[in-house]
Amino acid sequence: MYRNTAEKLSNATQTKHNKSLVLKSVWKDCGISRLDISRQTGLSTATVSRLVDSLIQDKLLIENQSVASSKGRPVKPVCFNGEAHYLIGIDLGTTFIRGVLTNLALETIKEIEVVTESHKEPEYVLGKVVQVILNLANTNLIDPARILGVGIAVAGIINLSTGIVEYSPAFNWRNVELGNFMAQRIPYPVFFDNVNRAMALGEITFGTGPRFGDLICINVGYGIGAGIVIGHKLFYGTDGMAGEFGHLPVKGDEAISCTCGKKNCLTAYASGDAIAQRARIGLRGDRSSLLSRIPENEIEAKHVAEAAMKGDPLAISVFTDAMGYLGRAIAGLLNIFNPEAIILGGGVSLNGPIFWDTLKPVIDENVFDHRSTKYHILPASHQNQAAIYGALAMVMQEILNLRLTINT
Repeated sequence: MYRNTAEKLSNATQTKHNKSLVLKSVWKDCGISRLDISRQTGLSTATVSRLVDSLIQDKLLIENQSVASSKGRPVKPVCFNGEAHYLIGIDLGTTFIRGVLTNLALETIKEIEVVTESHKEPEYVLGKVVQVILNLANTNLIDPARILGVGIAVAGIINLSTGIVEYSPAFNWRNVELGNFMAQRIPYPVFFDNVNRAMALGEITFGTGPRFGDLICINVGYGIGAGIVIGHKLFYGTDGMAGEFGHLPVKGDEAISCTCGKKNCLTAYASGDAIAQRARIGLRGDRSSLLSRIPENEIEAKHVAEAAMKGDPLAISVFTDAMGYLGRAIAGLLNIFNPEAIILGGGVSLNGPIFWDTLKPVIDENVFDHRSTKYHILPASHQNQAAIYGALAMVMQEILNLRLTINT
């Protein structure tokens, strides 16, 4: 009796594994035929046909009308079913909470953006997140029962086993029970992770990431962080703290305090907030700068970049210094991890040629130049929506690995 049960469990586990292989094959190549799924996965054509039929019944896949193949034989393209199930992605930022509802084809159905009010109590901020999720779900455009899950990307150190945000300098949070708060108020599975890892997950799920086995996704925004991918998988480290790139100590001309409480962190020299602060300080001795036309408390990194592109000496000096610190630190990552690619996202990276043209030479100058393969420096695939796509990727990975209950 025990032996038969074990065999059944083994068979069920194998079937689930094979189904996951089929889903991942279709995800990578929408329109693939059953025969090509068999070739890609190594599963027999009979097994693939049985699994595809099962996944069609689950409304995860659809099979379109026959088309002629390259060999002239008609084949039926297999794709994800974009109309049967839905995902919600949330970018919990310090300035805005952004949410999106999509179908399995990643077609946007509804978007919401609200001001975060991050200075208020954690319960108030998380309450706003709940409202965004429920407003996205309660639309007459879909059946809310078809929502498979919600992903939330948030800045901070998160204990994924307990759902507690243990520390977030950006929000000034300590030991905030994100997981329990959402579980008590949201009728869907909720997944969450650090925003930088979420961005990296978005790249390997929806972006250029599948091209590379080893990559580092760097988020250069209000702060700085990184998501590390080794062997196509996210690297978390012993305590889930891998990727705190912004708190790498750097040697500056003067000691500058970081939001974490320490001094001389990379974030204090090269983040968007640091660029804006350095510009404000510089204005006290240079009122001829183009930046003097902007109220001091409204100056942001994008204004500094814009002024630098117009030839403003102060802006050029501030932006060049910041990119110097960032470029040398990225070169260090390249030397330590030897990844195939560095992918750069976040608000500061959206400042066009001045960002790339100032940063890239610093990286090239400082990286160890005896690599046998050329490294790639690339922009994030989804730019200012990278965090939201990372949140969606959390749910999609659960689907691809068949860790969610699918209601048919």
